[in-house]
Amino acid sequence: MFEKRSDLVRLLAVVDAGRIATAADRLAITQPALTRVIARLERQFGGRLFERLPHGVRLTALGATVSGLARRVLREIEAAEEALDAARSGRTGSFRITASPTWCEAILPEALARFHQDSPGVEIRLRTVSRTEGLRLLDDGENDLHCGGTDAGEILNASLRRERFLEVAAGIVAWRGHPLFSRTIETEDLARCPWVEFCHEPPLSDVLDRLYEATGIRAKIVLQTNSASLSIMKGSPYLALLPLSCLERLPGQFLRPLPVETGQTRYRSGYVVRRSAEELPPFRRLVQIVRETALERSG
Repeated sequence: MFEKRSDLVRLLAVVDAGRIATAADRLAITQPALTRVIARLERQFGGRLFERLPHGVRLTALGATVSGLARRVLREIEAAEEALDAARSGRTGSFRITASPTWCEAILPEALARFHQDSPGVEIRLRTVSRTEGLRLLDDGENDLHCGGTDAGEILNASLRRERFLEVAAGIVAWRGHPLFSRTIETEDLARCPWVEFCHEPPLSDVLDRLYEATGIRAKIVLQTNSASLSIMKGSPYLALLPLSCLERLPGQFLRPLPVETGQTRYRSGYVVRRSAEELPPFRRLVQIVRETALERSG
């Protein structure tokens, strides 16, 4: 049904502008011509895509579905064109990666350094986000690979592929100079400290609930983030729940696990890839190196 790329571009121009006249100006076509395109698409998709308002247009439920799919189709076309252009010109293109904080600081620096020895012409765009956000970006075609976080076996879009190859042990950690390391730690001490939650790596709510049940003290998350560097813990009174296997790989080894059983848990982790990206040999090599480095760092 998505037959003409130009029609999809024009549809999304109306979505982004909120007015047919404004979109027509941006596209350098007449308003009647753009109106005919929208009418043709509405016949093609079997329903109205926009509600006409006094000062513009608004997507219908059908229109929201069509526009979301149109964006994904156009991104896939752009990715395919980039791959073909790279093959013709000898360039290797670029890949987009998202990852949890510990993967960004303890695994990916070494993995990317190794990858660039093999493929120095590849551009990597790396962002630190939660697993939920990483999967959303993969679904939308705005990401090629997400690394880390708790893989709970959620159902993935057919365009994605997961690998759960790590058994991760997590526990409560603190800056190596934290006052708690100088004394016997009581449960109340944990409840009274401020906490940082690095979202979805792994979830902290269960630990804080258990502390409240044991002490009657409601521990406070003073910072919740998808993207802050782990170095925010350095020199601070914060506690956090993090994968333990990565701590010694952090630059400066500034974090240590607290000698407590509270918060100790195990979960599966790994990565999720966009299947269309795996058609490119450099990307397959990148994923292989990331996996090898993660397994080395977990050993």
